[in-house]
Amino acid sequence: MKKERFERLYSLLISVKERNIFLYGAGRRGKAAISNLELFSLTDQVLGFIDDGGNTSTYCGKPVYSVSQITDEDKRECAFIITTYAINNMSRRLMESGIPVQNIYFFAELLIDDVDSGIFAQNRENIHQVYDMLQDDLSKYIYKSIFEIYETGNVEILSRTQGNCQYFPVKGANDCIESFALSAEEIFVDCGAYTGDTIEVFKDHTQDAFKKIYAFEPEINNCRIMESKYADDDRIRICPYGNWSSDEVLRFREGKGTTSEIAEDGNCEIEVRKLDSVIALNDEVTFIKMDIEGSEQAALIGGQGMIQKYKPKLAICIYHKLEDLWEIPLLIHKLCPEYKLYIRNYTDRLDETVCYAVYDKAGG
Repeated sequence: MKKERFERLYSLLISVKERNIFLYGAGRRGKAAISNLELFSLTDQVLGFIDDGGNTSTYCGKPVYSVSQITDEDKRECAFIITTYAINNMSRRLMESGIPVQNIYFFAELLIDDVDSGIFAQNRENIHQVYDMLQDDLSKYIYKSIFEIYETGNVEILSRTQGNCQYFPVKGANDCIESFALSAEEIFVDCGAYTGDTIEVFKDHTQDAFKKIYAFEPEINNCRIMESKYADDDRIRICPYGNWSSDEVLRFREGKGTTSEIAEDGNCEIEVRKLDSVIALNDEVTFIKMDIEGSEQAALIGGQGMIQKYKPKLAICIYHKLEDLWEIPLLIHKLCPEYKLYIRNYTDRLDETVCYAVYDKAGG
């Protein structure tokens, strides 16, 4: 860890270094948090993780509890560090369970992986290639800032560029991409549809005038919610699959809300499908959104036929894996060199970073 980042974290952790600690959120950011705490010899003070939606008894060598299992004494005496970016929901849940607000902490810097800067050096050429392909100064600034955050831990720099219209950077939005537009002819593919949250925003932007929506969601309960919600709209097809580069069955970690993911140690199995296997060949797809917890590269490969044929607008999350920052833009360019690439961020942290690809039909 670079000295500047170490000193920044040290100053933040002074308030908890003499206390026992619970980490709220047994996920990817929780793993980063406990790894960073180890650098300050604080892991022995971590009594465990809290994760109400989890299905595991241990994580990173620590026990996992539900909020209801925390004793009254621990609620009074321990520090509870939120280790996801869902700060409002998590803090509300803790306070509702009787934990005093003064015992609840959130340190954004703690959730940043301690990345060996050597990986950036090894991929310098790829990173520079992506930077040079980006079409506007805002994209270049965001892209450069992300790597600076990994080096320094200073997440504040992204607050200057935070967009307000995730997946839909249309004219009038502060993250506007001039060539990004929606029409009544849209065939929208939502990979990682959850319960239809993005679909609702899409319907609002199109004033409910569109051709078709394919909603991919592997969690059955979420599919049932969408099936009930859209039962009377035959333009919306619910696809109960994960997205992948092949048609098969994979392990899946369910019950994690919007962060459920394909994982070798998953607690269930799901069917995964290639986009090219599910979507009708004569459906001229116009827009694909992917927020699928690290499976984006495989899903793009599984949809390369329609991407190369129809060149739809793409909105692809690139924050789930470090290497996605350069591998996804390069993959998109490989699949369709005619695309123009942009990057936007939608929080003042490292989550919700999206790579957009737009084909300018007029320009060819």
